[in-house]
Amino acid sequence: MEPLRAEAIELTGPDGQVRARLTTDPDGRVSFELGDAEGAICARIAVAADGTSGIELRDSDGTMRALLGTSVTGSTSLELLAADGSPRVSLGTWQDGTSALGLSDSQGIRRVTVGAFPDGEAGVDLLDPSGMQRVALSQRDGGPTGVTVWDSAGTLRALLAHGPEPDRSASVEFWDPDGAYRAGFGHWPNGATGAELLDAKGTLRGRLGERPDGGTSVELSDPAGRFRAGLGEWPNGASGVELWDGAGTNRARLGIWGDGLSGLELSDPDGANRTRLGQRLDGSTTLDFWDADGQYRLGLGEGPAAKSGKADPPEQPEHGG
Repeated sequence: MEPLRAEAIELTGPDGQVRARLTTDPDGRVSFELGDAEGAICARIAVAADGTSGIELRDSDGTMRALLGTSVTGSTSLELLAADGSPRVSLGTWQDGTSALGLSDSQGIRRVTVGAFPDGEAGVDLLDPSGMQRVALSQRDGGPTGVTVWDSAGTLRALLAHGPEPDRSASVEFWDPDGAYRAGFGHWPNGATGAELLDAKGTLRGRLGERPDGGTSVELSDPAGRFRAGLGEWPNGASGVELWDGAGTNRARLGIWGDGLSGLELSDPDGANRTRLGQRLDGSTTLDFWDADGQYRLGLGEGPAAKSGKADPPEQPEHGG
């Protein structure tokens, strides 16, 4: 039986209106078109000369509403369009190994992307109406796994993430509009946990949490990053408030120290303890004074060792922080 050969084949309805057409064009494309009762093409299946193929769905006025296609490069995609022809949904896989789902708003602007990428990253990206990326939920090798937030200028502002270690453990972190890191809360690579505050220059100014050595404290630093004040408890059993001067010398302490002493102590700029008001190990309560060489000079108080209102010279106290 001889094959039927023709450049075009048309099927008509009872009224003579063409409802289906199988054609080839000068470029080598072959297509099969289906129309409605008015003759408008509503669906088309086509294969181009280079092997690109696709299925088109159109509404009654000819506007493309859906396109499923493949290309000779290996890409495959499904595109869904609104009634005005603007793109709304894109689902596909591309030659570079990317596979993604994209969602666009009523203006045809891409607002959401969900995908897996050749570099191993997988995630969800949210964009604003200007096309600026604002939120990302991602996982990638060698990078943080978590949620990243940018402002409308594209500046990184917030991050909830784990890793990559050893640079980051698990934390919530914040940046100011100028891109300076300002605050963080989490578990840090050095083993510490808690919250930290930094100034616009990136200097750590305040910290609340557990330190790497196991102590828990509130710590304050000056603009030069020098530790100036601490409130906490330490592994040696001490607890209290301690103050340092700009040279890094501990000058004042109020608390209970690891050796059992409790009270208020003041030191000179060289760090020598000069006076103490508190309770000593023998249970006595005293006000004691030392000279710059560490020699005990005067004590006033009461207790088991007190005679005529003066207690025996105490040992130099050992402060804790």
